[in-house]
Amino acid sequence: MRQAKRLYQILADEGICFIFVRVDIFDNDWTLNVAKVCHVVATWFTNLSMACMFASSTFAIKLMEPITSAVVQYFIGRGHPLLRKSSNTDQPSIRNVALKSRMTTDEKSGVALRPFRSSLMGVAAICTIGLGLVRIQGLITDRALFITLTCVISGLAHVVYSYVSTGIVLQHMSVVSHAVTNILKRVLVVLLLYVTGNYHTPKQRIDLCTLSKYIILVTCSLFCGLFLGVVRDFKIPTTADSVFPAVVLDSAGYGQQFTQWSMARLATEKINDTQFERTFTHRAQELPNKEDLLPDLGGYLSQYKNDIEGFLQEDLVANPHRSSFLSRKLRTHVEVIKEAQRLHFDIIGTVLKKYKYAILFDLAAFENKGDPCISVGEMHFLARIKLKLLYYCSLCTKERFRMAEKIARRYSTDDLAILVHGGGNIVGYKESDDHRFSIFEIFKGFKIFVFPQSVFINNFKSSHFEICKKKYCCNENVTFVMRDHQSYRYAQQYFSGTTKYILAPDMAFQIGPMPRFLSPVFDIMWIRRTDTETPGYKAIPSAPPGIRMHVSDWWKWKTPGAPNSMERAHYICTNGFFYLQRGRVVITDRLHGHILATLMNIPHVLIDNKEHKLSAYHLSWTAGLENTYITDNPDTALDLALKLLEKYKDVLPPRLPFLQIDERTSKIVEFGKPEDGYA
Repeated sequence: MRQAKRLYQILADEGICFIFVRVDIFDNDWTLNVAKVCHVVATWFTNLSMACMFASSTFAIKLMEPITSAVVQYFIGRGHPLLRKSSNTDQPSIRNVALKSRMTTDEKSGVALRPFRSSLMGVAAICTIGLGLVRIQGLITDRALFITLTCVISGLAHVVYSYVSTGIVLQHMSVVSHAVTNILKRVLVVLLLYVTGNYHTPKQRIDLCTLSKYIILVTCSLFCGLFLGVVRDFKIPTTADSVFPAVVLDSAGYGQQFTQWSMARLATEKINDTQFERTFTHRAQELPNKEDLLPDLGGYLSQYKNDIEGFLQEDLVANPHRSSFLSRKLRTHVEVIKEAQRLHFDIIGTVLKKYKYAILFDLAAFENKGDPCISVGEMHFLARIKLKLLYYCSLCTKERFRMAEKIARRYSTDDLAILVHGGGNIVGYKESDDHRFSIFEIFKGFKIFVFPQSVFINNFKSSHFEICKKKYCCNENVTFVMRDHQSYRYAQQYFSGTTKYILAPDMAFQIGPMPRFLSPVFDIMWIRRTDTETPGYKAIPSAPPGIRMHVSDWWKWKTPGAPNSMERAHYICTNGFFYLQRGRVVITDRLHGHILATLMNIPHVLIDNKEHKLSAYHLSWTAGLENTYITDNPDTALDLALKLLEKYKDVLPPRLPFLQIDERTSKIVEFGKPEDGYA
């Protein structure tokens, strides 16, 4: 895909160059023919090089141009044939030598801009209007439009630089001087690409080791270029007459090459935005393009490039234990979300792709915000893979089971799949297990798939655990998707048999990245559960003076009603995002406090419980997140939250102003003590 985008850019560069630039060839002068061919070839090699390696590496290689220019002119001066290997530094040298050799005879390069014609402007206007109209009509995508505009802008920049460089500046400078002047431009490009290119790791933007190699290369190129220039009596201009063209060349070239790179980079990022960040938009039910979910193997992931490329080819249905290989290395929330979605489509989508219809049981529509968000993710997933839902139920009573069974019997077992809501209640919640056992019995003969679930074992000696081992081990028609490595190991250890177990992240990640839509009112939002999965801590430490901290559980944060459970699930999930973003940072002992905070890119601290539910998930899929910490101690959690407030103080939205004024007493409130008397 990256190579294809570069091909479009090459064609645009050459096409626009042909439209705007005229090369006058007199008396079959071979020099201009050589210059034309070398210019085209050089453009191709440069752009193809940028498609196959980092842009900064391409420009660093081009720092060798003074050497190749001097060598080429030396051999031409000696009458040697130009039998040289093609590279992106040789062709510009040959082109410039050819043009310069012509200038020594008639002081003209033969390169000029074509005369302006109103017809050309008319064609451009018609094309622009036409492009806009076809986009409005939906005949082309934002992706195609953006690539087109990027290529046109790149082509115009290419024409400006090429004309200034070969048609004007080269008349005032020797070939080697021209190449040496280019070094400053390319050094600046390399530096700027290193500073701006590695946007994932702000504190490690410049690889000093690699950068030092480029500095050495620049020094050697300058020295060798100057030395060879002296040997061939190439005088480096020092007069004002030559300094001005050098500055013009450097400015035009820097603008052209950085514009090419930045527009290509912007195109890639914009495409990712439009293709991926489809949360609750008109594209929410579209299946993302596979390439838009692939990781960027530049930057910090480049050290794992070969391993990741191999991983992306693996069959993760056959090798579930490998599923989290990439996820654990990712540092940003968008990368984690993209990989989670890619795994959903690659793993769950693969096992469901043969089915045309589905029935879903246990859609969550209760106030525990995490489970409804799982359901929302499940709905988006089914819509995106085009699996038609025939029936669903939230409170799945015996009557609704009979209704679902009646519908199911109308369809072939090869066409209909039975789906069960995901979550974290295997073994630990008897009523949920009994419910699944009923589904297994009623829909015997159909393939049954359980969305990502965690195994929650709070008593290894209970009779219910023994029943679960018998019921979950040996049903060849059932496939469980485990939600973390710990649960997968439990399944392999206690439920081993004909039942299939695979591994994938929580389905709430299908929601996608969520921007904040509310100014925070607390510095720290602390989600504290009080049910059987609580970590068990009792005292909440006080925050420092001036830090406003709220402690509650989102069960108490009530959601407006809805006419059906599907609609209500969406309301509750959205209300969970509302609840969470009231804090600038978050402390949570709920797993979906972690997941929703990740979707919103809110820095947060996890407090693990004794069953290691949160750490099991975190270590499986989100261990690399830079804005997330985990502990099992509330005092440490507060310290880490304060650390996050300091670390991200320049990017976190400020707390709503004037909250410290108490309207009842007109006094100034000294925040610090935990607020826990309301939701």
